[in-house]
Amino acid sequence: MKKFAFLALAAATACLLSLTSMSQDAQAGDACVRKEFKTQLIKDACTKGGQDEAKKVMKKFLATAKAKNPAIKDCKSCHTTLSPDFKLTNDALMQFQMAGGK
Repeated sequence: MKKFAFLALAAATACLLSLTSMSQDAQAGDACVRKEFKTQLIKDACTKGGQDEAKKVMKKFLATAKAKNPAIKDCKSCHTTLSPDFKLTNDALMQFQMAGGK
């Protein structure tokens, strides 16, 4: 009976550990494709939570950037392509900085 209790406890622990690691993986999201960053905002966001966090941060930034830089209207103002690689236009960094980004 002690063996059964020990095995049940071990199985429950293994199950709990696997569920915990799966939920952390799901929260992290896809890693950012870009590995070199010209802005601290996106570097920090990618480190914290991958593409999902970077999108969230940029959408928040975009809301305030529109008021500071009329050339910025939407994501395509600075990106030639969106997911998965989010290629930048030639003047994306300049527009970002003009809108107060660092």
